[in-house]
Amino acid sequence: MPRLIAFTLTLLAALVARAETPTGLALPIGCEPGASCWVLRYVDHDPGPGARDHRCGPVTGDGHKGTDFAIRDLAAMAEGVEVRAAAAGVVEAVRDGMPDISVEETGREAVAGSECGNGIRIAHGDGWTTWYCHLRRGSLMVAQGERVEAGQPLALVGLSGNASFPHLHFDVRRGEQPIDPFVGLAREQDCGPGKEPLWQPEVMKLFDYRPVVLTNAGFATGRPEWQQARAGAYHPDRLPVSAPALVLWVEGFWVEQGDHVRFRITGPGGVAVLEHAVELEKGWKRWFQFAGAPPPGNTWPAGSNSGVPPPGDRWPAGTYTGEVTLERAGIEPVTIRRSVELQ
Repeated sequence: MPRLIAFTLTLLAALVARAETPTGLALPIGCEPGASCWVLRYVDHDPGPGARDHRCGPVTGDGHKGTDFAIRDLAAMAEGVEVRAAAAGVVEAVRDGMPDISVEETGREAVAGSECGNGIRIAHGDGWTTWYCHLRRGSLMVAQGERVEAGQPLALVGLSGNASFPHLHFDVRRGEQPIDPFVGLAREQDCGPGKEPLWQPEVMKLFDYRPVVLTNAGFATGRPEWQQARAGAYHPDRLPVSAPALVLWVEGFWVEQGDHVRFRITGPGGVAVLEHAVELEKGWKRWFQFAGAPPPGNTWPAGSNSGVPPPGDRWPAGTYTGEVTLERAGIEPVTIRRSVELQ
């Protein structure tokens, strides 16, 4: 009888471990894909010093072990975006207390050995773990040894550790081996998703591969500063009709030399206020650009870099819609839109 009991317990333990193997992973972040969050880096599949994502594209970094889910800006981070358990398991380790400061300010030496920042590691049995990094200081909702269920809130997205923008770095590992959840354990081709990816099918659809993304846009009444935009500025719902200018700005990731970008602003009745096109002269991993127009009847001052014309006519009251479209050979155009009411 004791042997039977021992065998039964061993069998149950094995079944639990198998049941918790993280397949059918749920979305690990509480956001709207393509609207308030985006995948900005994938697992690196290049075994050498280069970098190549699972689609054989450049949307990764050398040695990058996980998937980066970015949110819009620091204002969105301050409002709070939940990080959620992708699968059931037991909290194996936690770290909190690291400040939410961009590594561009602190330097990488300041976070050496703690690149994950504030983080949580969850064990799922059979050597499988999931890692949740760059969490907001003081936001952790679970403790070591606690059991969690898929979809359970764990913390909030932050900027701790080796991070230059607010995002969740999500790792899946079996032992020490990183596993790309867009591929799974095996693949039949070098480029493309695996035959059995770890994500739930709906998550795969929500985060269909994008080689370039436009994550943020808004309106300013003068020359916008990228630091302020990344902090959450320039998102007005209303502006005065006396505004000296309407300036449409955009932020994106993974733009390339030769990309064509069109800025367009339409006013009440669909009247075109701004039509501006540019071909990018170089590529950027993170990119910021803007274009603007003065009120009707005004012109930009010759040789001015301020982006603000002299006082003059007022804007017609109504809704103004800005649209930025990026075009690149071989991919569908990428567009982001914003509207503002002039009163």
